[in-house]
Amino acid sequence: MTISGAMAPDPRFVRFRFWVLAVVLLLFVPVGVLAKQAMATLFIALVILLLGAVWVERRRIARPAKPILIAFAAIVALSLLGAWFGGNGLHLVGMLKKLGMLALLLVCVSAAPEIRAGLSTQPLVLCLGAGILLGAMIFTIELNFDAPLYRFFSGKGWDVDVAPSRFNRGSTALVLLSWPAAAGLWLAGRRAVALVLVLVGLAVASIGESASAMLAAVAGVLVLPLAVLSGRIASRLVFLLAVPLMIAAPWLLGNLLVWIPDYVAVFPPSFADRLEIWHSASTTALEQPLVGLGLGAMRSLEVPEAVRATYSFFKHGTIHPHNAAIQIWLELGLGGILAALVLLGRLVVASDPLPRPARAAAISALSCGLVIAAVSYGLWQETWLGIIGFTILSFGVLCRNESPSD
Repeated sequence: MTISGAMAPDPRFVRFRFWVLAVVLLLFVPVGVLAKQAMATLFIALVILLLGAVWVERRRIARPAKPILIAFAAIVALSLLGAWFGGNGLHLVGMLKKLGMLALLLVCVSAAPEIRAGLSTQPLVLCLGAGILLGAMIFTIELNFDAPLYRFFSGKGWDVDVAPSRFNRGSTALVLLSWPAAAGLWLAGRRAVALVLVLVGLAVASIGESASAMLAAVAGVLVLPLAVLSGRIASRLVFLLAVPLMIAAPWLLGNLLVWIPDYVAVFPPSFADRLEIWHSASTTALEQPLVGLGLGAMRSLEVPEAVRATYSFFKHGTIHPHNAAIQIWLELGLGGILAALVLLGRLVVASDPLPRPARAAAISALSCGLVIAAVSYGLWQETWLGIIGFTILSFGVLCRNESPSD
């Protein structure tokens, strides 16, 4: 959607939006490395402040496009139907929390043209770039010196073990947000710094405990050359690859243990455990494939004794299946997969108007996000949704080629 030229941005609200964005762009990654849940809080606060400012100034907020509204309505309906037919009960508070976060994300991203109206984006890009570099420095200190900053701010003593894995979401945010920061700096003529930020994302992923962040960082770099040559071809190839993988997920992942019977010897324990979780979740998802079992179904599922005996690692229930496609199948069924593909397709199309460097970076970031979603995190985790929303918003606000007066 575009902003009507009949109404010039009010300088007071432009300044307000600028400073809110500047502060959060600078702090999102550094604070998130130290306190992972803070990324969800920062994203929610940012969205409320920005949308509130847009509403007060214009008495309107851009409405998501009709396909997005239809997909979201389908997700809401399937959440209710799955809870009803799946026999898990309707957990209204939890459902509203999850769907509310998704709605906030969709509305905020749709309102990006109104949010960036009148803004001078180059200083904001510098804020995000500085936040990436500061976050990478904090991340390196925490991993190499036994989390001194986390211990200081949390009040934990040195006798308490701090698992390096607690910084995994921080490394994920660094990998994903290095792309809009690099794109914005490239467009601003700071190409050397842009390349440094991409390398920083790779370096952070390589020294951290998150295998998913490392895999995603490599995938993003591998996609980049094709995305630079032809963004349209690259984005469509990514989408066309995602479609069959998402639709076939329960059959594909549910048979991996059959195809790789010696998986325990082939893969490290953390990944072998995921193979067993995917197998269990896929088997359950196929019992009710049309509407699913409702949001949060994985939490209430026990591993059947007969199946548990065949597993080496997955002996007890877990909160999510560590794969977005399987989680959608399990909770929302085929209808949920189709709705998710609509949202993914709209995201791909939204990259088309970006300048070539930004479009290439956006496709790389999308590839990173899809890889992470395939092997890590629950679909509805607020921190994960916050990282996704903040990354998309950063592209929408920082990487357009309109002048500040647009």
